[in-house]
Amino acid sequence: MSRDYDIAVVGGGLAGATFACALADTGLSIALVEAVAFDAPADENMKARTTAIAAGTRAMFEELDLWADMAHDAAPIKRLHVSQQGRFGSVRVNAADYDLSALGYVLHNVTMIEVLRARLAQMPQVDVIAPARFESLTRDAAGERIELTCASKDGASELLRTRLLVGADGANSSVRSALGIGAHIDDYHQRAIVTFVEPERAHGGCAYERFTPDGPVALLPCTRASCAAVWTLPSERAERMCAVDEDEFMDELQAAFGQRLGSLKLAGPRGSYPLARVLCDRAAVDRAVLIGNAGHALHPAAAQGFNLAIRDALLLAAMLRERLAADSAFDPGDADLLSGWAEARRPDQHRVANFTDTIVRLFSNRIPMLDHARGAGLFGLSLLPSIRDDMARRSMGLALAPARIREASS
Repeated sequence: MSRDYDIAVVGGGLAGATFACALADTGLSIALVEAVAFDAPADENMKARTTAIAAGTRAMFEELDLWADMAHDAAPIKRLHVSQQGRFGSVRVNAADYDLSALGYVLHNVTMIEVLRARLAQMPQVDVIAPARFESLTRDAAGERIELTCASKDGASELLRTRLLVGADGANSSVRSALGIGAHIDDYHQRAIVTFVEPERAHGGCAYERFTPDGPVALLPCTRASCAAVWTLPSERAERMCAVDEDEFMDELQAAFGQRLGSLKLAGPRGSYPLARVLCDRAAVDRAVLIGNAGHALHPAAAQGFNLAIRDALLLAAMLRERLAADSAFDPGDADLLSGWAEARRPDQHRVANFTDTIVRLFSNRIPMLDHARGAGLFGLSLLPSIRDDMARRSMGLALAPARIREASS
């Protein structure tokens, strides 16, 4: 027995769930396939994860009427301080310089997931199929639908037929592989350790990023006195740091970050995840697209991965809404629409991916000649407001106005 849908989304994480939420009131039937049960408790890795969202992403969430339920957990980033360990020179950015209350916000991933899933539960046209694992796909003879085989927790198989398949299943995307889409993968041989710390001095809404030869360490303001810590290290050392006792871990983290906030105290569980840059060869094929990490996974150094994923999801939703407003019988798997979406997204995806990769390779190495250049570069940026301002606006997502999403959501 099979079930027919207009859209099937494989991956019910932040990108996939946001995309589905953006299609409320369109009349489209949607299947959301997720490997983890929606009511399963968050594991230690999930509890330790936070996301820095750009000011532009907040605007998009406001357009979807989601921000009000997230705002209680959103710690504003009022200032940004970027420096290099052991070198003179830094870049400082203040929200007030751009007439903004915040450059961005830091939220717990658990909070965002809870808000998105609560909204999905209010959408009768969305069937959440979880826990279920995507296994394979075929295309029907007429070329009108993709047929997905998914396996439930008890091993039973279910067949879903859809006019549009959206792969939102992460950097190791099974959908990408099943579609035969290649990807260029650069393994950084690093892991990001995530946890929470309580600083001796108040963070004052400042997000700190300090580059070290082993990788960047970031302390981001949270809603209370604590900070979210994201510490990038070579894989073997990261695994060891996750296993050592609290005192040794904090001694090493303190040495990497320095004393700008005084002594640091561990305030949460430790988690970690591997880091690689993934760029797919194509984001759209016949009746299928890839969004978020399934199409492009980034190093967290510039905190742009989630914001890039949301722009993928919401532009696709906006384009669908526009076409449906003109023709209620419009086929969501229309080839011209999907190729147009992929073409529109490509410059942003490649620009952000390459910028992030350049930062990682420039700052995370021990080449002596580059050491002085890095410090001079940071100092130079502090003296060149036009370049610094352009970088700041892009990091805030303000270079990409959400007007099209506003129009399509109205």
